[in-house]
Amino acid sequence: SFESALAELQLITQRLEAGEGGLEGSLADFEQGVRLLRDCYRRLDEAEQKIEQLVDFDAAGAPRYAPFDGTATAGQPAGKRRRKS
Repeated sequence: SFESALAELQLITQRLEAGEGGLEGSLADFEQGVRLLRDCYRRLDEAEQKIEQLVDFDAAGAPRYAPFDGTATAGQPAGKRRRKS
């Protein structure tokens, strides 16, 4: 899940910041961290595509929705997109 990948990424970050594991261990952690980060961004992008946005209301007062348009961030590299923390 996204949450477990993010939790593992946080543990890897802590190990790397603490300098644990030596060179080989740190390199393996770094590579795993990159894979997890890519997976997290992929999952976020998939979730973003499922979001609908409220457009307005019809004459009867019922809400009208449209699919989320992610083109505002589609051309940006994943690392440059704004994400809430």
